[in-house]
Amino acid sequence: MISLQILQQLFPKGRQDMLQAFASQADSVLADFGISNTTNRLQFFLAQIGHESGGLTVVEENLNYSAQRLTQVWPSRFPTLGSAQPFANNPQALANKVYANRMGNGTPDSGDGWNYRGRGYIQITGRDGYRNVGAAIGIDLVNNPDLAATPADALPVACGFWKWKSINAACDEGDFVKVTRLINGGTVGLADREAWLAKVRAVLKPASGTPPATSAPSTKDDIRRVQLALQSRGFPSLTADGIMGPKTSAAIDTFRRSNGLPPGSIDAALKQALNIS
Repeated sequence: MISLQILQQLFPKGRQDMLQAFASQADSVLADFGISNTTNRLQFFLAQIGHESGGLTVVEENLNYSAQRLTQVWPSRFPTLGSAQPFANNPQALANKVYANRMGNGTPDSGDGWNYRGRGYIQITGRDGYRNVGAAIGIDLVNNPDLAATPADALPVACGFWKWKSINAACDEGDFVKVTRLINGGTVGLADREAWLAKVRAVLKPASGTPPATSAPSTKDDIRRVQLALQSRGFPSLTADGIMGPKTSAAIDTFRRSNGLPPGSIDAALKQALNIS
């Protein structure tokens, strides 16, 4: 499904060792974590790692800042140039200061901040993150944190993060902003993430010659009955309001794909699969 050619279209500046390892693992690893099971899951995953890794060009957090930049990035920690100077262009000291005593890390002297700095396609950060992601994929990342940034393990690690944060569920709701919050803690870089999503959708568009499903006219009652049926089939967050909004469209797309139906909206095939007339 995800070939080297597709990855090169998506991530033309990506590191070749990363692209090749990704392509060799993609079909099995993404299936193991249920990410390739639906359109939304796969597209959201590829878009988010596109943003987080700069198109598979960055797999380790850059902590090499000037003193002036430190006062801008962490103004509460470095209110003056003088306070920032000891950590300027000193990534290890900086990591040990700004990541100390949180995310499961110890004090600055423990070295945890540096040992568990951001790594991977989705940059996991902090001892707790490394422990939880490692547990999700059966790798001891606490004692081997560098594995998170290797070609062989970067994809499983990203999928482990996805599993740890239960991101598939947010994908199934069609909520890309919620997915962003689960990854980032906020919505930093949302516009770029959405641009990546548009690119992913363009590259992964259905092959030419794939006929769209024939859609019957959808009345408000049609939509409401479909929404009610989908609610009982794993989409409890849908509101049965008879409005074809983005969440309803995403749920229909997910259900159709999961049940082997061709692309489309509300048609006879969908209604039959949902046991509604």
